[in-house]
Amino acid sequence: MYNPYHQCRENQYPYVIQPGDTLQFIANKLEVVLSRIIAANPGIDPYNLIIGQIICIPACPPNHIAYIIQQGDTLYRIAQDFNVTIASILEANPSVDPNYLRVAQRICIPSACATSISDQA
Repeated sequence: MYNPYHQCRENQYPYVIQPGDTLQFIANKLEVVLSRIIAANPGIDPYNLIIGQIICIPACPPNHIAYIIQQGDTLYRIAQDFNVTIASILEANPSVDPNYLRVAQRICIPSACATSISDQA
C-alpha cells in the first residue's frame, strides 16, 4: 500500500494521483521525463496507481534550480538574471517552447557555476 503522509525529498514536490492518471500522462502534463518520476518513487507500480496516492515529482535535475515563469518573462531575461545561456536553459527543458512561455510554468535553470564550467570545456 502507500503512505498518505509520504514526504518528498528536497527538490521534489508531491503529486496526488487523480482518476485516469498514468505516469506517462503525469510526465507529459508536468513536463518531467518519465524515467525521473520512476526514479523518484522507488517501488512504484506504474500499472497499479491508486487514486489519492501521493508520488514525488522531481523538480529539477542536480545542479539546477526550479523557476516559475512570471508575467512578462522571456528566456533572454531569465538567462541574464541567472547568468546562464538561453541554450543551457533550453537544453535543461527540452519540452519548453521558447516562443510560448506560460505563466506559472515550472522550468529548470542550470546553476551558473555548472554552466560556466561546461562552457569552458
